Amino acid sequence: MWNRPANWKWIVASIVLGAAATGLAEDGDLISNTNKNRLTLKGRAAFNIDGRFKGVGALPRTAIGGTGSALDHFYNDGYVRVDISDNAGGQTWFWGYDNASQVSGNNILFHNTTSAGADGKDVNCDPHPGFDLLYNREFGVFGKQKQHRWGLEASFCWTGVGITDKGAARANATRVTDSYSFVAGTTPPAAPFRGTFEGPNFVLNDTPTRTTMPVSGATVRGRREFDGNLFVGHVGPYAEFMLSEKLQLAISGGLALGAMSGDLSFNETVSFTGASPIRHRASDGDGDFLLGGFIGANLRYQFNPRWSVNLGVQFESLGDYSQKAAGHKVEVDLSTMFSVSAGVSYSF
Repeated sequence: MWNRPANWKWIVASIVLGAAATGLAEDGDLISNTNKNRLTLKGRAAFNIDGRFKGVGALPRTAIGGTGSALDHFYNDGYVRVDISDNAGGQTWFWGYDNASQVSGNNILFHNTTSAGADGKDVNCDPHPGFDLLYNREFGVFGKQKQHRWGLEASFCWTGVGITDKGAARANATRVTDSYSFVAGTTPPAAPFRGTFEGPNFVLNDTPTRTTMPVSGATVRGRREFDGNLFVGHVGPYAEFMLSEKLQLAISGGLALGAMSGDLSFNETVSFTGASPIRHRASDGDGDFLLGGFIGANLRYQFNPRWSVNLGVQFESLGDYSQKAAGHKVEVDLSTMFSVSAGVSYSF
């Protein structure tokens, strides 16, 4: 986020680096007989991007309604609602249920289970593919023989961030059970059954008897995924050291401004002792801006004054990114990621 105070240290660092690079060039002259501009296209692989899913097995509260008469009730395994007669005589035919096991004597039991979920473990799905497009502008030279160069580097990069967790977890929950009676000696329709507003069909007494109890150690199985696109722009000074006639080593650093756009999805089954499993799935997309900094090194081999190939490594810190969907949350740690890259450069 833009308001993270820790990230403003990169602004100060960039100013200091720029001043240092300018100081190195005070004893040098601009090189007029060489190509001062360079474009580089590189493939990259990013590492050390960790993710953690929270709210694993989270079940949001359903609007089950109160325990009075002539109210709409919604459950994990059915519904009991107000019918066309406004539940005349305290009975309704606008109801439905999922499982035969819900029938208990001359009652039908309906359940609603809620859970805040549990925190998952750290997940690392390295490497993450991407590309870099860089522009270098040479401003001057330094060194006793004026063989080293300095200038400004600007780049744009994309990284595909994919994090998947298929591990099981255990969570605590709260289960509400509402019991609706029907006339003793009668038999309700076989499950699954869906009654309609207009009816008529088998009727239930519409005032439930409610019990609430905690459920410990629910088992959560399923899959949680985050698919993100990380776009980052970099700008800062660089210094390039001549190691030989054709081999150069460049060091750069400065500001990094990023934007993450991602989709968080999950498909889970939450199982409880003495109750039918609950399947819960959802997805949502979101995005945010990120501010940080980078430092990198690049080894370049020059075939001729125009073309060269290079290998690079870059450390980058963009803080944390988080996103929510239906009680679930993913936290992506981008504070210590690094990348390796390789590509080709053209000077002009």
